[in-house]
Amino acid sequence: MTITELEAENKQLREQLEQMQTIFDSLSEGVVATSTAGEFWLANPTAVGIVGMGPTEDSPHEWSEIYGTFYPDKMTPVPNENLPLMRAMHGEVTNNIELFIRNEQRPDGVFINVSGRPLHDSSGELIGGVIVLRDITELKTIQAQLDESRANQQRQSRLLDTVFNSISDGVIVADDYGKYVFFNKRADEMGAKKLRGKHTKDAPRQIGLFQPDGESEFPVNKLPLALALLGENTDNIEMLLRNETQPEGIHVSISARPILNKKGHVVSAVAVIRDITQLKQTEERLKNSIAELERQTQLLESVFNNISDGIVVADKNGNLTMFNPRAEQIAGGPQLEVPINDWTQKYGMYYMDKETPFPTDELPLTRAIRGESTNNVEIFVQNPSIPEGAYLNVSGRPLRDDSGEQQGGVVVFHDVTDKVRAAEHLNQAFAQGRLEVVDTILHNIGNAINSVAVGTDTVYEMLASDKLSTRLTALANALEAHREDLGEYVTNHPQGLKVLPFIKGLATDLHEVDADLKRRVERIRNRTNHIVDIIRTQKSHGDARDNRKDIHLAEALSSAINVLQHSIEKRGIEIEIDCEGAIDEIRIQESQFHQMIVNMVKNSIEAIDELAKLGELNEMPFIRIRAHSDADSLRIDFTDNGIGIDPDQSRTIFTPGYTTKQKGTGLGLHSSANFVIAIGGKISASSGGHGKGMTIHIQLPCSRILPD
Repeated sequence: MTITELEAENKQLREQLEQMQTIFDSLSEGVVATSTAGEFWLANPTAVGIVGMGPTEDSPHEWSEIYGTFYPDKMTPVPNENLPLMRAMHGEVTNNIELFIRNEQRPDGVFINVSGRPLHDSSGELIGGVIVLRDITELKTIQAQLDESRANQQRQSRLLDTVFNSISDGVIVADDYGKYVFFNKRADEMGAKKLRGKHTKDAPRQIGLFQPDGESEFPVNKLPLALALLGENTDNIEMLLRNETQPEGIHVSISARPILNKKGHVVSAVAVIRDITQLKQTEERLKNSIAELERQTQLLESVFNNISDGIVVADKNGNLTMFNPRAEQIAGGPQLEVPINDWTQKYGMYYMDKETPFPTDELPLTRAIRGESTNNVEIFVQNPSIPEGAYLNVSGRPLRDDSGEQQGGVVVFHDVTDKVRAAEHLNQAFAQGRLEVVDTILHNIGNAINSVAVGTDTVYEMLASDKLSTRLTALANALEAHREDLGEYVTNHPQGLKVLPFIKGLATDLHEVDADLKRRVERIRNRTNHIVDIIRTQKSHGDARDNRKDIHLAEALSSAINVLQHSIEKRGIEIEIDCEGAIDEIRIQESQFHQMIVNMVKNSIEAIDELAKLGELNEMPFIRIRAHSDADSLRIDFTDNGIGIDPDQSRTIFTPGYTTKQKGTGLGLHSSANFVIAIGGKISASSGGHGKGMTIHIQLPCSRILPD
């Protein structure tokens, strides 16, 4: 071969290489090629851009750490021997390996899809490896199959052919005459093989290129490859490709670039075709989803703006972000810029006594921002917008994002003013009822005191005029006079023979007097206890402003039982407390709650006594206390197997002075009922009748439920 021929061939190869280099640099996929020793031969700009780093001179055994290569979980490093490039260098073929790259240049990281191939020389000997990588971060983000062009750069046709046939984008090259001269495998799969030897003007008809609507044939003069042959760059021109190979049609995005020689003249052009069908389908689904979300949002906004409950939302910093119209009515406008520390004062929030400011730290919204849930917290609100005030029942929940991170809080409140004021009227009626029984109570106290006084005088007179002690003294003196002949005296003497009958009579008289004294002292003690019960009951009513506090329910029940432990053990009563289905802690007025439990248990003890006195208690006496709760209330049932009541007495037993017991005051159950109703609860009784025991049902509002 002559020098001229060699120069001509060299020029042709150089131009071909330049063309291929341009194609290589125009691809949207990264390409990296190395020798079997790990020497980098190729790394096109796209690969560097995706990874964030270019070739390194470090050992291949350090590549995973240097480039920050992880499995898709973004946490587990990929061992060097599992890297697709290392596997290609060792003769392995890999396809669509998903990895995650994170390094100093890519701190947020990118997901990549990698395929690897071994490189062989003409003799078939393994000389290196090549990988093609795609940035699939967008695919991961929108869950759509986006195929990005893979950029190829090769120093020889064989390497470029390997790269082109490894990428998932179609690649077509036309010469400066517009004749198609190169197709990769993917382009053939799309039906482009029909264009072999054809001209660009034949493309729309031969392979079925249409406008995105799928109806109009794509204009020849607007084809990206045709424009590239005129020196223009085109990007992401969308069209529909439909032919025998793709009968259903696929949406494609085509980008084209002119290939220039050293003088800047167009010598050929390359077009890269991406299948964006899945992306289009995803976009359509997203559009439909957005439309549906807008419809649902409008519906929710309509509900949000028209419900009778107030809704307030705050972010994690305590900034109020949302009020619905009902909340604005209560608060006097959105007032979104009110600092968290000013909420209580600004909106006028108090405990239900209408005087004590509700601590900001205890407000349901404040607690929701801290991550706590609250249910049915009672608050009184009074401000210029509602000068007469309103009673609210408030529940709060923390707001969290999909990852569970705290983002703020929301409260929903219901106006219960009518209900509370109705309860106040009922309480006033109870109070009026208590006033009406004051005379009865005073009369009972007076009778009890008179009975104590009369009984005391009688005992005193009995002790002061005790004839038994005189008779006993006379007997002692007579026996003393006959100390020396006592046996003879009581055996044979006429007076001595009367000693034994005298002692027997004296013993009988002493027994009768002693029994009489016991009856009178017992009556005095009962009347005194009666007075104490009356005073204690009235005192508990006067303590209505007792501060509420958090108490442990089971411990409170056990503590009240301990007060009556002696009476319980004396009667052999079996006590059972079951709080398994109830909350652990409640916020309530402790002293009155404690007294209520004592009253309930004492009532059961007395009912058991009454049945025992009639000889009708045929089983082991028991008192069972069962507590259970739901989101709105705590229910406590007190059940015994005592005397019971007639069903028609189930409501009258709570009236003042009502009692079926000889020693009862009729105030214990009445006092308990007043306490329950005063805090918004309910109380009722049920019984199967005489001798069948009774259950008293108490339902209390749960103003606060604490976590376990």
